[in-house]
Amino acid sequence: MMMIIYVALPARLIGVTPAQPRRDKLTASALSGALGAVVSTPPYLLGRVGILMLGTHYLLVPGIFVLALGLTLQAGATGAVRAIKMSTRLAAGAPPPSREVGA
Repeated sequence: MMMIIYVALPARLIGVTPAQPRRDKLTASALSGALGAVVSTPPYLLGRVGILMLGTHYLLVPGIFVLALGLTLQAGATGAVRAIKMSTRLAAGAPPPSREVGA
């Protein structure tokens, strides 16, 4: 919602139209989604294992450490996924580099 309000709406008001074809947008979205899933799955699973360990009396203390590690890695993975998505969007919209040598 905020992206629409801060980016898309002002861009449409001044008449900016997206330059990239729909196929490039779909490819970038699929690629960033796949990479995001690969990056964020291990920390998520680690946090889930930590939660399961909290239910056992003998694994309570190690479970707290595993859960804390999983939450920390999940926070880092969330930032990395956002960076990956932004870079794929920028790369998909960038024009191909020109091959002209000096003018």
